[in-house]
Amino acid sequence: MNTLYWEKELETMNRKDLEKHQLSLFKNKMQYVYDHSPMYQRKFDQAGIKPDDIRTLADIRNLPFTEKEDLRESQERQPPWGDCICIPPEEGVRVFQTTGTTGTPVKIIINKTDWETHFYRQFMHFMNGYGITSHDRLYVPFNYGLHIAGWGLPTAFERAGVMIIPGGGISSENRIKAILEYEATVVCGTPTYMLYLGEKARKMGISLKDSPVRILIVAGEPGANIPATKQTLEKIWGAACFDDIGSSEITNFGFECTCQQGTHVIESMFLVESLDPETLKPVPDGEVGELVITNLITESMPLIRFRIKDLVRFNRSTCDCGRTFLRLNGGILGRSDDMFQFAGINIFPSALEHFIRERKEFSNEYQIHVPKQGSGAPLLIKVEPSDGEVSSKDLQTAKQKLIDKVKLNMTVTPAVEIANIGELPRFEAKAKRLYRE
Repeated sequence: MNTLYWEKELETMNRKDLEKHQLSLFKNKMQYVYDHSPMYQRKFDQAGIKPDDIRTLADIRNLPFTEKEDLRESQERQPPWGDCICIPPEEGVRVFQTTGTTGTPVKIIINKTDWETHFYRQFMHFMNGYGITSHDRLYVPFNYGLHIAGWGLPTAFERAGVMIIPGGGISSENRIKAILEYEATVVCGTPTYMLYLGEKARKMGISLKDSPVRILIVAGEPGANIPATKQTLEKIWGAACFDDIGSSEITNFGFECTCQQGTHVIESMFLVESLDPETLKPVPDGEVGELVITNLITESMPLIRFRIKDLVRFNRSTCDCGRTFLRLNGGILGRSDDMFQFAGINIFPSALEHFIRERKEFSNEYQIHVPKQGSGAPLLIKVEPSDGEVSSKDLQTAKQKLIDKVKLNMTVTPAVEIANIGELPRFEAKAKRLYRE
């Protein structure tokens, strides 16, 4: 195996030395945010914590959490940037914001050092992990806009010599044509949109698995980590599918390597915790916990103990690639605020997605409807046929097998409704598939 590293010494460092490296960075960052961010100085003073109180990595548990709402409140008090940032606004060279799907968007400002040095280092871990070289051509099938997802990765890859082919402002049909015309070898996007492009290509009579594309980079929602979805994407495109995880507030922090044995966290740049979502106490490696992350590198808007609400399983064993960076088994398993309880059972939408997409009789589109607690209504899953060639008998068989699979694994018996082909909405970015009544 020809493993590509970006910073081999750090990526393969033994755990003891890696934690020593993290502690040094963490101490410096604590002092830095205390000196430069009024919000953090206020939070730490209220908690009775000073930077000098940090002596071990375990001391991080004495610090208050940072929530997205903290950032919103800061920016509402002192628009537009708030008092959470650590740089004078005039030093900013890039401006982004969150999607705002769960409230007022959070504004993000980035200085020249972060944009040209720190972000480049981050994304070089991704590029080398995926096995991408300067001979590749990256197609970016969306408008960049104010969202960092469209800018960070292509900008870094461009600096590394990769040809970038922008695909914003045109139809999905023309994007498929451009991928073929420019002989793109790498395509990035949400899993939903990669599936959507596959559906469009099929209707156009185009086989994407015969294209030059060899790598898919998917982000923004679970996909590469859901076995059935990953297999579907790889079958449609004839390409290896890799996970890319991050958030607008804290940037991209996790990537899959070519071994695909979990998603690596860039521990030389980030400090991560896995906590019980209810008690907020650490959970053992291998158990599901809520990811809490601290940025050890950036200058502009570093976040300390940021709760991004993603659920993960930690694995600290050495990957076959040789990297000792902590891995997330299964990548992002879902969000703690997406998990729902039905009949006393905790259910992850990503698990249902896997069971649905195992059935080849159904299309890639589905909906999950969670009834009001105590209503007596069943959990409802809406699906549609994969195409007009699926017989009514086969659909009914697939429907029953889906019901049986969910019942066996979750002890919940869902109702399954088969919609007409094309009836369920399609999405070009993140999909909305979970509906709470």
